[in-house]
Amino acid sequence: MRTRFISFMGFRYFRSRRRGVGGTSTVLAILGVAVGVMALTAVMGVMNGFQLGFIESILEISSYHLQIRGLTDASASAALESLRGLPAVRSAVPFTEHQVIIEGRFSDPRGCLIRGLPADLQSLDPSFFNTLEIVSGEFALRRAGTIVLGAELSRHLGVGVGDGVSILSLQGASLGELKPENRFYEVVGLFRSGYYEFDLGWAFISLEEGLALDGNSVSTETVGIKIGNRFRDQQAIQAIKDSWDGQTPDIVSWREFNRAFFGALRMEKIMMTVLIGLIFVVVGFNIHHSLRRAVRERYEEIGVLKALGASDLAVRRIFILEGLLIGTIGAFAGLLLGLLISANINAVFAFAEMIVNTALSLADLLLFPLVQSAAGRFSLFSPAYFYITEVPSTVLLREAVLIVVFAVLAPTAAAAAAASRVKEVRPAEVLRYE
Repeated sequence: MRTRFISFMGFRYFRSRRRGVGGTSTVLAILGVAVGVMALTAVMGVMNGFQLGFIESILEISSYHLQIRGLTDASASAALESLRGLPAVRSAVPFTEHQVIIEGRFSDPRGCLIRGLPADLQSLDPSFFNTLEIVSGEFALRRAGTIVLGAELSRHLGVGVGDGVSILSLQGASLGELKPENRFYEVVGLFRSGYYEFDLGWAFISLEEGLALDGNSVSTETVGIKIGNRFRDQQAIQAIKDSWDGQTPDIVSWREFNRAFFGALRMEKIMMTVLIGLIFVVVGFNIHHSLRRAVRERYEEIGVLKALGASDLAVRRIFILEGLLIGTIGAFAGLLLGLLISANINAVFAFAEMIVNTALSLADLLLFPLVQSAAGRFSLFSPAYFYITEVPSTVLLREAVLIVVFAVLAPTAAAAAAASRVKEVRPAEVLRYE
């Protein structure tokens, strides 16, 4: 009976018009919560889209999930057979890396990281090719003397598919024995990863060519490992060590390899969440003051309820229920709008660009009818300034749930604080003047 009474009175107060202000304050409170949830969902979706794109490019192309370093050709072959038999391992690929100076048609050479990969990489690591986009030519390393360049690197060097590039590397067993060696390669393909640093400073050759660049009698290589769940890297490391029969290979996890970059991304997301989350704090204060005024306006009704036997806690719960309804309606309405915007973020930006360009065209036509406008077309993400073709967006379920929970709790907590004034109401004093 007490629950039914609280629910009845809470819904009645939520729907009823208050003296002088009607339902405006309630509507504004719901809109405030909805706008906050919508903005936070859309912004977090875009941030996740960019960050996950960068992370996938780094893990799938560059660092892998795990790396075993310093293996000779014989030990690498034995390690690959052992690794590919483990359930947690998705792929294991041997590779070499070399810092070289590369020169093309233009006279301006550039530092470049060359990675040697197996010729049958497509069967060994399909996810590598799912992340990489071949914009020209093909990713073919079976023929000796061939190289695949990043699209931005090829533009900087002034070369394309079929052209030749010169690579200057240092070879020798020790620092005192290093000597330069020049090699020529034919460009057979251009790739684009979506990550500017890779497209500007990376190139791929065959594993045999990469081992030859060492110039040592005993060349070393690294095995890049991808596992099913990258967050279970410690369990995978332990499984690999157990399979090596007491040996202790030098294994590096993606967390160590990219600690600074991933830490910066995490801090960026936290700060953005805090800044946008301040919307809920402002809305919470507004709801608090609105419900404090509502309690003061309903002193007579509260006095009657107390005179009929309602406790302070029951009356407080009536107003807390009102705050809960405001938060719930606003949170789910904002979540639906935020998901809709996130799913169509590029259409939203295109619509905004169309509105701005239309306004600029009208201004040129009205203000400068006889002069040709020098203003170019407005673009929110112009390729001249941003290295993207479209804005990615990914909404994570756990983040959406946290946003909704926080959006519901903020008005509820504000209502609980405002309802504390209920205990000040004395039925005898209130009803004395009725």
